[in-house]
Amino acid sequence: MARSSASNGSSFSIIGDGIVITGNIEAKVDLHIDGEVIGDIRCLSLVQGPSSKIQGAIVAQNASLSGAVEGSIEAGDLVISSSARIGGDVSYENVTIEQGGHVDGKFKHKSAKSPNLAKTTVDMAKKSPPLELTPDDKAA
Repeated sequence: MARSSASNGSSFSIIGDGIVITGNIEAKVDLHIDGEVIGDIRCLSLVQGPSSKIQGAIVAQNASLSGAVEGSIEAGDLVISSSARIGGDVSYENVTIEQGGHVDGKFKHKSAKSPNLAKTTVDMAKKSPPLELTPDDKAA
């Protein structure tokens, strides 16, 4: 694992190609993964390389995915590139999916107030008057 600091003081960590990590990762910095992770990932921002594999849940404020992911994803801003192959449910605030990107799972928008689709908004006890047609009425 290599670590570098940018000129603005923020830092990021890189998991290089050929590295396999088994276990959960929790980072308070940005994370770039080109290797393989078998475990859950929680970080500020995640960039996944096209040859990378992740088996586990991902939670990040921002995520740009280009490789294979087997697990759920929860992100604020999510970019799914054309080379990405995702098997799991996705929860997002903003999502971009490039043509060719593949997701096998459910999408759910993370909104403060989600509608309750099981609850009816129509009062079924209130009946409307029956529709009566006269001989002058024409059907569309």
